[in-house]
Amino acid sequence: MIRKLLPFLLTAAIPQFISAQGCSDAGVCTAGPIGQLTTSGDSTGAKEPRHFARLQYSYAVGEQGVVIMQVVPEIGIGISERFGLQLKVPYVSASGNLGEHSGIGDMIFTSSYAFVKERDRNLTAIVGLRVPTGETSPQPLEQTSFGPDFKPLPMPYQPGLGTLDLLLGVQYRYKRWTTALAYQHVLDQGNENLFYHEAWDGDADALKYFESAYLERANDAVARLQYALPIGKFSIQPGLLAIYHLGLDSRLEVDATPDPWEMEPFVRRDVKGSDGLTLNLTADARYRLNDAWALEASFGSPVIVREARPDGLTRAMVINLGVRLGF
Repeated sequence: MIRKLLPFLLTAAIPQFISAQGCSDAGVCTAGPIGQLTTSGDSTGAKEPRHFARLQYSYAVGEQGVVIMQVVPEIGIGISERFGLQLKVPYVSASGNLGEHSGIGDMIFTSSYAFVKERDRNLTAIVGLRVPTGETSPQPLEQTSFGPDFKPLPMPYQPGLGTLDLLLGVQYRYKRWTTALAYQHVLDQGNENLFYHEAWDGDADALKYFESAYLERANDAVARLQYALPIGKFSIQPGLLAIYHLGLDSRLEVDATPDPWEMEPFVRRDVKGSDGLTLNLTADARYRLNDAWALEASFGSPVIVREARPDGLTRAMVINLGVRLGF
């Protein structure tokens, strides 16, 4: 009985527990200029406008075949030749064998400063925030409220991670080679996901997902290496993206042996195997239509993944298509 009441107990009795989410990109892998295809200087020989606007469509296949689609508007403003601001807010839609859900995702705001900006080399630092504007307690669209048949969805269906994160990074380009190091630090946990297996009454499909009730997510360290190849108006940039999850995530579970003096029949436990390395193969491409407009595409797929990935950010592959206006 107590297991079926877990969502209500979690919601009513533990408002102090605030948590987060996480191929495993929680935001810093593509924050600001990190990971972007550069066409300035020796990389392809073209000059980059100071400002840009981008509209991107993303198609990804996540855990248990969940299809995650995003529409991501982004704006970048060059305050000066060296200092810039970037902002993007995605709209996320997820559909899988347990249902479907959609909504506004988390806003990512970054600032960047080029300490070195020369024709054949560039050194840029990035500071930003991932702000928890996305929902963190999804349920199937046909459900509108808590009830005896309430079935919370796992984190692959969730538009937001629930965390307020600090994003730090540095990117160095020498001619066509680009490398970057970045760090994503959780400042505040706020995830309210309620997914646990018992709520689905032994549903075989639900049992295949990682449990994630009030998941708290650890920090990430990121390293990227890319090489740009110009072919006329077309540029392609293959690369490697390594993401190291620096600690174990944790979630709430029903306490199998509760203390009779305690009012709360659940306990927070670490998720074994949720730390470690994810390594992705990536490729970015851009076709320049004219000095202002360009078509863009990117692809990513992991070759190494963590043993446990309860944060819902696992991707079998990601394909992005977009249009970019420089001004």
